[in-house]
Amino acid sequence: MTVLLFSCNENKKESNTIDIDEISQTKIEQEVWKAIEGRFVSWKDNDFETYMAYHHPDWKKWESKKNELTTKEGIAKFWEIMKEEEQCLEMKVTPVEIQILDDGKSAIAHYTHTETFTYYGEDMPDGPTKGNTFIGTLRWSDFMVKKDENGL
Repeated sequence: MTVLLFSCNENKKESNTIDIDEISQTKIEQEVWKAIEGRFVSWKDNDFETYMAYHHPDWKKWESKKNELTTKEGIAKFWEIMKEEEQCLEMKVTPVEIQILDDGKSAIAHYTHTETFTYYGEDMPDGPTKGNTFIGTLRWSDFMVKKDENGL
């Protein structure tokens, strides 16, 4: 299903007019980027509980280098493996595009994140070597749903 969103305003505005819809849109976008950045900051800060709280129970993503999906439980296992093999030194999220949907109740965000890390795992042929620092950039697309305090 394809959803097209259009906005058109033919009313002439005075230069000192405040557009409440624009302010709301900007606020929602800021909340989404703050949540995305929070997930990566929790990774950098080794805060497992906060990191996992950003993942919905039904969350899934493509497994790296595999033709299968991983679940929230899979990302918890990934955490264990990666945290034994690397130390995150720096994390940067770069927003690319965002679509706010359903009156601000959901969003699709596209962005990159760049991580600088030191690798402590076993040396790999044609791969990382123990003790070296690397920089990697990954591309992401997240579908996010705003939940109330009851988890709904």
